[in-house]
Amino acid sequence: MSKINLNEYKSIVFDLDGVIYDINDAIQKAVDDIIEKYNLQVNKNNIMEEIAELIEKLQYKPVPKSILDSYNLLQLEFLKGLSYFKKLRIGLFLLSQFNKYREDSGIFEGIEDVIKKLAEKELNLAILTNNKSDYAEEILEKFNLTRYFAKIIGFNDLTNVKPDPEGLLKIIKDWNVEPEETIFIGDMQTDIKAGKAAGTTVICVASGLAEKSTLLKEEPDYLVDSTAELKALLGF
Repeated sequence: MSKINLNEYKSIVFDLDGVIYDINDAIQKAVDDIIEKYNLQVNKNNIMEEIAELIEKLQYKPVPKSILDSYNLLQLEFLKGLSYFKKLRIGLFLLSQFNKYREDSGIFEGIEDVIKKLAEKELNLAILTNNKSDYAEEILEKFNLTRYFAKIIGFNDLTNVKPDPEGLLKIIKDWNVEPEETIFIGDMQTDIKAGKAAGTTVICVASGLAEKSTLLKEEPDYLVDSTAELKALLGF
């Protein structure tokens, strides 16, 4: 695998869930729960991408807003044929179970070392998440990572969330750097789209929530399968 020349960059922006914070197991357990509770006749492996995208959308919407938008949010293949009210119950239960299991989640093995080495190179480090910034701060504090990040931006700090590039462009402007001097590391299609729209170099970590084939269609600059491959790409 070729290595990125970090000397060409001044800023690194990380997504949180799926890149630093490992929520895979929490989603898997939440999916198991909705399949069992509602007797859904689906293959769990085939719906994980849809579930991950749904959870990402639900996280940045207050519950009343989610309910108002639920008709469109729940137009998902694995819920096809179900009544609207059953879809709504499934969606709310899914989010509740995910939030419960997420409390026991940890960070990806090796990601702290990546962050530390980037900080040692005196690169500007930031978090851009579609969740609340308070949530990101809480997770980073829990794992003693807050000190590495000069900026933490969530949906509450923006008008438009990813895939809109607003958050990345805000970071780039605040730090007075160029888009081409910035790397954005994410794990979902929305991250790739936002990074490309902002003009940054995009590294996508295929952490398992989105199909690798789906991610490749978005044409990230680099795609890695794990934190270990990310470390190698960055030359660590």
